Amino acid sequence: MPASPAPAPQRPSILVVGGSVRFLASSCQRAGWDVHAADRFGDADLLAVAASYRSLPAVLDAAGDPFPELAGMPFLFTGGLENAPDFLARLAASRPSAGASPAAVRAVRDPQRLAAEAARVGLQVPESHAAPYGLPVDGSFLVKPRASVGGQGIARWHGGTAPDRPSLWQRVHEGTPHGVSLVLADNQPPQLLGVCRSLRCRAATAAPGWAYAGSVTVAPPPWVDRILALADRLARQHGLRGVVGIDCIDDATGRVVVLEVNPRPTASMELHERTQGLSIATAHLTACGLRPPNLSPQLRPPMASASSKAILYASEALAITPEVCSLFDALATAWSPRQDTFAIADLPAAGSQITAGSPVVTIFADGHASEAAEELLEQRLSQLRTALLQPAIRRGIASAAAGARNCI
Repeated sequence: MPASPAPAPQRPSILVVGGSVRFLASSCQRAGWDVHAADRFGDADLLAVAASYRSLPAVLDAAGDPFPELAGMPFLFTGGLENAPDFLARLAASRPSAGASPAAVRAVRDPQRLAAEAARVGLQVPESHAAPYGLPVDGSFLVKPRASVGGQGIARWHGGTAPDRPSLWQRVHEGTPHGVSLVLADNQPPQLLGVCRSLRCRAATAAPGWAYAGSVTVAPPPWVDRILALADRLARQHGLRGVVGIDCIDDATGRVVVLEVNPRPTASMELHERTQGLSIATAHLTACGLRPPNLSPQLRPPMASASSKAILYASEALAITPEVCSLFDALATAWSPRQDTFAIADLPAAGSQITAGSPVVTIFADGHASEAAEELLEQRLSQLRTALLQPAIRRGIASAAAGARNCI
């Protein structure tokens, strides 16, 4: 009688928490983990890779552990939770943290501490104020929620009544926005993962205000060594570790202004997975001392020399009808016929309602150079917007608008 096959080894589990976790959850899943996910969207492609899912509330001041029955399971966090260190502390009370500690998060998100560290390596941060008294009202300052996520809620300051939520007033710096991605591990120099530039075609995304619209990969600029030096100081002085992102402005005269430090994996890092064939999850978990079960993760081969992504926002309410889902499927197949690539992600669940100004989907485009990738991305954005004007889909928009009115 032939011997029974040995049971497959059980995959370890990890909890991924954040505002939107589809990318990081997918990266963890390919690195060999079973993923339990909590975010604000519950997109269809996240549910396809998650072993279980919970919805995360928008306000985390009093939120509890989304998976109390899984105490002891390690967790990592992404977008938005850097603004909720108390929530991170509550999570860390019952499970290991694969990422920056709440104390490190507080340190690198403090404008005064960041300014002091940046000055030591020859970098600047924007002039910042806790209140608008005496500041010009000509739009040369921004008013930013201290808990801003992805640029939401940021506006130019033209005077009037100050917001009733904790805010910060910062001087505007003109230039090219960049995001630098790097890895920080104990007692090791920072490792550069790559650099992205914010989209020039952001108007095509209908992104409201200063909301994050997308990125494109670029060659590392000469000043990136100063960013690495800043990251090294933050790691040594404040215990920052793992994969982190640093946003900055290059004004083309050699002056580099650091806007903020994101002490966790960021949305633009997905593009480095596409162009380099690396695993962000493996890099992050290894740097945090959590050995991934699969050190040869299921990576897609590098897709192109340059890659871009854009978040399409709803210019009006949109119902995710079967027709809309079919449209996304058709465009995904047309744009990326290979099985090992994808051109549309963060797919909203069928039957959901997208409110005006909210994200709809994320679109990707690759090319031989940054300009080519962004040009193709803009073409795809235009194609998708045109397709959303089809009569059957317009009926869904009208239905969503009517539903919104009925709820008022």
